[in-house]
Amino acid sequence: MDGQVQPITVVQLSPEEGGIVQEKVVEEGAQVKKGDIIVRLSNSNLDLQILNAEAELAEKQNFLRNTQVTMEQDKLTNQMEKLQYDMNRARRSFNQQEQLYKENLIAKEDYLKAKEDFELASQKHALITERLRQDSISRTIQMDEMEASLANMRKNILLIRERKENLNVRSQIDGELGLLDVVLGQSINPGQKIGQINDLSDYKIEAMIDEHYIDRVKPGLSAAFERQGSSFDLTVRKVYPEVRDGK
Repeated sequence: MDGQVQPITVVQLSPEEGGIVQEKVVEEGAQVKKGDIIVRLSNSNLDLQILNAEAELAEKQNFLRNTQVTMEQDKLTNQMEKLQYDMNRARRSFNQQEQLYKENLIAKEDYLKAKEDFELASQKHALITERLRQDSISRTIQMDEMEASLANMRKNILLIRERKENLNVRSQIDGELGLLDVVLGQSINPGQKIGQINDLSDYKIEAMIDEHYIDRVKPGLSAAFERQGSSFDLTVRKVYPEVRDGK
C-alpha cells in the first residue's frame, strides 16, 4: 500500500488580535525558530485606544497633583485657624479674670463675659480639631481612591500595549513554515487560520488500508516502510476506523 510522509506535529498559525496584513516577514518553506515573527498586522483602533488612554492618564495625573496642592493649602489654612484659638492663652486669660473677680477687683459682668469667651473658644477649638481630623480622613480616602484609579489606568494601557504586541504573529515552535495564506492589505480576524508550522524533528507515515483488514490493524502493531531504497521499521500509533472508498 502507499503512504505519505507527514511532519510529526503541525501547529496552526492564527493571530490573537485582528488587523490588516502589513508585512510578510517570512515566506513559505523557510526554517523558523520559536518566537520568530511570521506576519505583522496593523490595527488603527488599538493605536487610537492607546493614545486616548495615555491622554486620559495624563489628565488624571495633573488633576491629582492639583488636588494635592489644594489639600495642602486647605490643611495649612485649617492649622492657622486652629492656632488662632490657642486654648492655653484663652484659659490663662479666663483664670486671671476669675481670680480678679474672686478678689472683687472686677465686676461680675466682666467675669461672666470672660467665662463665656473662654467657653466659646473651647467649643470652637474642639470643632476645628474635629474638622481637621475629618479632613485628614477624607484626604486619605480621596488620595487612595485617585491613586487606585491611576494604577488601574496604567494597567489598562499595559494591556492595550500587550494587545498591540499580539499583532505580531509568531511561530510557536521550531520548524518549517508550511502554508501561509495571507496577502498584503488583507483583513485578518482574531483566531483566523492563516498558515501552519511543520515540526520536522520527526515524521509519521499516513497510509490508507483496505477495509478487509479493519479488524487486524490496531495501535502497537509493527510495520515497515520503504522510501528511496531505504527501509524503516514502524509502529502503528493511531487508527482511524472510518471507511472511505473501501479503505
